[in-house]
Amino acid sequence: MRLFILIFTGFVAPILLVALLVADPLDFGGGVVRSPNTNSSNAEIIASIDGISITQGDIDRAAEDNFETLMQVPEGQQAFFLSSLVAIQKIAARAALSEGLANSDSVQQRLAYQKERILQDVWVAEQINARVTESDIRVYFDTYVAPELAKQNDDVEEVQARHILVATKAEAETAIERLEKGEDFAQLAGELSLGPSAGRGGDLGYFLAEEMVKPFSDAAFAMQPGGLSAPVETEFGWHVIRLEDRRVVAPPSFEDLTEQIRAFLEQQERNLFFDELLTSYDFQVYGEETPLLPEFDDDVPLKD
Repeated sequence: MRLFILIFTGFVAPILLVALLVADPLDFGGGVVRSPNTNSSNAEIIASIDGISITQGDIDRAAEDNFETLMQVPEGQQAFFLSSLVAIQKIAARAALSEGLANSDSVQQRLAYQKERILQDVWVAEQINARVTESDIRVYFDTYVAPELAKQNDDVEEVQARHILVATKAEAETAIERLEKGEDFAQLAGELSLGPSAGRGGDLGYFLAEEMVKPFSDAAFAMQPGGLSAPVETEFGWHVIRLEDRRVVAPPSFEDLTEQIRAFLEQQERNLFFDELLTSYDFQVYGEETPLLPEFDDDVPLKD
């Protein structure tokens, strides 16, 4: 599903604010890898390791916990990636239990914290869901979104492209020479590209002109499908671009944006709700000398 950035009156509201929208589920044996916002209790067994079952629910929760990393994994490998994470978790947890670690103070403290987090998430979600109604979503769309969509002058064009990102112009020129000799673009991107799309063969999917930095967009939108660019310099390095497709798309409808607007309004309500909680109770932080964050040895460099 495409995500649109809309500039609303008085503030910028990226309705890509919820990058929780991902593509269709991925097949995985008898199950699927669902989007991270799926609340699944599916107990269907779809894999196992050393006799320990891995369920669809395990896969869904692993996808939620590792969403950002998952988006960097090629689609054809995502199911195996998640099942591997769950398998390691199951084996490690069994070993920890056998060694009696479940009763250690550190584990009990972390379990208590996680229990509170889960209870918070469930309770807050129930409170927020009651605050955002279908009428709220419609009013927001009509007031802020529809006027901006009307300025887009009907349909807009988007393109699909692949790219290879390298550090120098010379490297980009070498890549072009290899492509002109018949090497496969996707394979070469996987070998050479420094960008996160390397695992997808350099595929960037469809995008609007304003969604990319200007030099890149200017080059991509000037091309025809199948075309190969000269080296293009941006703030990220040097790009070799191949245009895959061009298409004209209609602006999104209310139905297209309903869930994105809902998530945006829920986030706003969540922030207000947290403020209300802090001001409704006697909240105190004791002593300026009490560290709110862990202290680090000045001689030990911190990782970025």
